[in-house]
Amino acid sequence: MTGRIAYRGWLAVLVAVMGLGFAAWLYQLANGLAVTGLSNVVSWGLYIIAFMYFVGLSAGGLIVVAGAQLAGAHQFRPLSRLAVLLSGASIVVAAAFILPDLGHPERAYRVLISGQFYSPLVWDFIIIATYLVIALVDLWLMTRPRESERALTVMALISLPVAVLVHSITAWIFGLLVARPFWNSPLLAPLFISSALVSGLALLLVVVLVLRKLRLLEIEDAVLGSLGKLMAVFIAIDGFFLFAEVLTAIASNVPDLRDQTMLLLNGSLAPFFWPEMLLGVVVPFLIFALPGLRRRNGLLAAASTLAVLGVLLKRINIMMASMSLPLIERAPGQSWGRLVAPGGRFWLRLGDYAPTWVEWSIAAGIVALGALLVTLGVRYLVRRPATVPEPATPRPGRPVVARPAP
Repeated sequence: MTGRIAYRGWLAVLVAVMGLGFAAWLYQLANGLAVTGLSNVVSWGLYIIAFMYFVGLSAGGLIVVAGAQLAGAHQFRPLSRLAVLLSGASIVVAAAFILPDLGHPERAYRVLISGQFYSPLVWDFIIIATYLVIALVDLWLMTRPRESERALTVMALISLPVAVLVHSITAWIFGLLVARPFWNSPLLAPLFISSALVSGLALLLVVVLVLRKLRLLEIEDAVLGSLGKLMAVFIAIDGFFLFAEVLTAIASNVPDLRDQTMLLLNGSLAPFFWPEMLLGVVVPFLIFALPGLRRRNGLLAAASTLAVLGVLLKRINIMMASMSLPLIERAPGQSWGRLVAPGGRFWLRLGDYAPTWVEWSIAAGIVALGALLVTLGVRYLVRRPATVPEPATPRPGRPVVARPAP
């Protein structure tokens, strides 16, 4: 009875937050983007940061499931439904964050009727829709009375390249903007993929540990240990890419690129960058890499949470470092929308862009939508009885060997 009351209370909270977010969105639609903290200088803010972040969160689960299916690593099979559910819910949340960023969301349909194929935005629209369809098909296959190994293998072969593309295309939206030197890097797409693997797999670990604590899911410690080893590898690769990016930016001494990078090291974004490095990279890596620490579920949950937050800080740094300088210079004292240039060169100070209550409310409502999808999915899909693989199709003259259910 207590559990049922808590469950219904949780659903009520999520619905209430969604209602607040929807009301804030209606307020924004009525008054325009002027009610946000965006300006002529900072034209992308919380909505696009969240879009980048949740696209990344959608990666880890689906890639691990697909990779395990192709490699025959059946010890991860109990995580398959949950991993795909998290991927699908994350991509829905990511797509939802695009709507409030549009000044006229009712015109979004024009992407379908007049979009130019050479635009990365059109590629992103197509690949996100494809990614969501793959997640839904995977969930349908995994919840059938009998799983088809062949169908799951085919879906794994399809989903792996699509998962790589969805993060690469998102990175290219930024990297192909020639006016933003901090984004013009061939490493941006690999960096998006590596950090997506970190955040997506870390989110999966956090949810698994919470469900274990609530006795809603049974997962062996050996499986968690294997995921912890994967996390150590992913964090190491992601950390190397970040180091290479910063080193190249400083050593090249290209003025705009150097200036924006220095904002991370000792400028207004340093309060985000150094916690990202220490709490989001170093500490989680040590916990995941050392077996004695990795076996403790409390430390495993803490490291996973820090990794998720570390990637969020990285998304903030990627966005704001490039938005910190205007595309053109003006004389001292001339206005940049809400901001005023204090000298011949404009520097964005920490706090010059701050999301308003409207942005926070809309963001909370969209995240609550994702949490609601996961909550209902855990109850009606993840906790359903395990399916049994379909028996092999008999061949003439050859005996059929039955495979045990995982």
